[in-house]
Amino acid sequence: MIERGKFRSLTLVNWNGFFARTFDLDELVTTLSGGNGAGKSTTMAAFVTALIPDLTLLHFRNTTEAGATSGSRDKGLHGKLRAGVCYSVLDVINSRHQRVVVGVRLQQVAGRDRKVDIKPFAIQGLPTSILPTQLLTE
Repeated sequence: MIERGKFRSLTLVNWNGFFARTFDLDELVTTLSGGNGAGKSTTMAAFVTALIPDLTLLHFRNTTEAGATSGSRDKGLHGKLRAGVCYSVLDVINSRHQRVVVGVRLQQVAGRDRKVDIKPFAIQGLPTSILPTQLLTE
């Protein structure tokens, strides 16, 4: 019988509010809670972007509790990133019990159109002793 793969962690590097932060993901249930501005939407945007690294399918907007769009400067994925190179990385154990680190390298593109350059990647065969932040930060 084939077993399901499991997410081990989500790592964000250089996203708004997070310099190099790893969130451990439980096999059964993981909750995401916090006050306004704590980074819940940014964390979910990073997770979804690592899963679906296709800008034609990614549409993020800032919303208030009532669901109306905000006049905030935070516009889409571009507004969730800091200047410079950013990463969103999922550490996964696949159905064959192999560790795979998948993610995206993102960077804001200069200009008024608020574009983001996105490059997906995958790394296999990493020892479990190496943390994603060790790969992505100096």
